[in-house]
This record gives sequence, C-alpha cells and structure tokens, in this order.
Amino acid sequence: MIEAAVFLAERGCLPTSRNVVRTEVAGAGNMNRVERIVLDDGSTLILKRANPWVEKYPGIPAPVERSAVEAAFYGAVAGTSAGVAMPQLIASDANAAAMLLADLGTGVDGMAAYAGVQIANGDLDAIADWMHALHALPVAPGHAFANRAMRALNAEHIFDYPLAPDNGFDCDAIVPGLQAHADLLKADAAFVAAVKTVKTIYLSDAPGVLLHGDLYPGSWLTTPRGLFVIDPEFCWVGPREWDIGVLIAHLKLSRQPDAAAARVLTRYREQLDTALLDQITGIEIMRRLIGIAQLP
Repeated sequence: MIEAAVFLAERGCLPTSRNVVRTEVAGAGNMNRVERIVLDDGSTLILKRANPWVEKYPGIPAPVERSAVEAAFYGAVAGTSAGVAMPQLIASDANAAAMLLADLGTGVDGMAAYAGVQIANGDLDAIADWMHALHALPVAPGHAFANRAMRALNAEHIFDYPLAPDNGFDCDAIVPGLQAHADLLKADAAFVAAVKTVKTIYLSDAPGVLLHGDLYPGSWLTTPRGLFVIDPEFCWVGPREWDIGVLIAHLKLSRQPDAAAARVLTRYREQLDTALLDQITGIEIMRRLIGIAQLP
C-alpha cells in the first residue's frame, strides 16, 4: 500500500487531499503485476508494473522495457476511435517500468468463452471494429513499436518450444493421449518448416500495421459501458493477419459457432492474405494445446 501511495505522490497523480486506502489484485496478471488502488473517496486507479519476469511464470525472464512500449501504444491510440475502447493512460514511468491507468470498473473478460459462454454478436462487432481502427492508424518511420525483446520471448513460446523434441513438457499431464499428437507434429517436417516461415515474418521489421499482438479473450473486458481492449504489451508492427488469426484461433478453441469467425472477417472489411491467416490461426491453436500457455 505504501509503495503504491508513494508512486502516485511522487508523480503528482494522487488527487489533492486523497489517501490510498488499500491495493488489491486486479485481473489475472499473466505478464505483469496489476493492482487496483482504492482511494479514501472510493475512486480507483490501476497500477501496472513490469517486473523482469513473467508474472504467471516467475521462472521465465521478461524484458521490463515492455512497459514503455505499451505506454507508447496507449499514446498512439489516444484520441482515436481505437483509443476510446481502451483504458486511458494517466501516467507512465519508463525507469520504474510502470503505468497508471484509468480503472474500467466492473467487467467480465472474454475468457468466459472458455466456460461455455457464447460471445455476443455485439462484442464480436466491437472487436472487429477496434482492429479495423487500430490497423488504419499511421505508423511513422522510427516508431516505438519494434518491441524486439518481447517478440523474441514470445517467438520462443509460440514457434520453438512446442515443437522442440526434447522440451520436457508432458502433454499427457494436460490431456491423456495429447503427447502422441504432439509427437506427430514434431516429426512432421513440412509442418515444422511452415511454422519456421511464419516465425521469420513475426521477427521481421518489415513495414506493416500497428498490432495488438495478443488478441485472445483475456485481452478484452465487457463492461456496462461496452467492450474495452486491454494489455497491448505484445504490440508490434506487422501483417494485419496476425491479430485476426490469433482471435479466430481462440474462437475455434473456445468452440464458438463457425458464424463467429465469419462475422469478424465480414465486419473487418479489409482484404486479407488467407493463406497467412490460416497459418497464424493454426500456429496459435498448436501452441495453446502443446505449449506452456495452456488454456482452461
């Protein structure tokens, strides 16, 4: 509590005559430490800090500069239709690897889809519209979204670890019989080669659009004020198919109706490389089944 109060006070973010009453965990915090700061008038703020490890897996190192990149993302979308559907950035401190954000209040994240809840058409439309608005933003030369250290970390867990023959991950501990399927994929040279090709695209600094980078159901909240997208710490500049492919993978994995993916694609309204889109979708499904980032 004292640490949070000091952070706010030192940066001039503690409202006049207000005091911090308590802090509490806000959300799952897979990558970062996320706390809700409660003030004595009942108002709340969100403090998000990037430690040099993955919050959910403390044994996995992670670059603290992800906080500055995420802050730059919020700066880029501020005042745009994409920014309206995200939390407001109040303050950031690259040295402390921390951000202060407006609290979105009561909401339910999209992971309810994995508990059998069908994602509402209105939410699908909102996500598609948000992606369309984000991907339309101009990306200037020398932009702040290379995010190479985070991409290197993510690439290891998306493309490499799941298919490593000796990764030591026991898939049968997740679902009996899954290891046999994982071993078949690891031995499929054509499949492994295709995955490596997409990895090259992922790590490239080629021109593209600004991407959220990890648009799975845990990255949006449905609130009484509408749907909000959160947690763009994996953002980068690349092919628009990335965000859409990751999203469609989770629509399939959470057993949403086939019409859900079709609705998103229709609503998005842009021409896509369908072969690349299918590859990205398949790779996200693969890594979520036989990699560390297990789903419910």
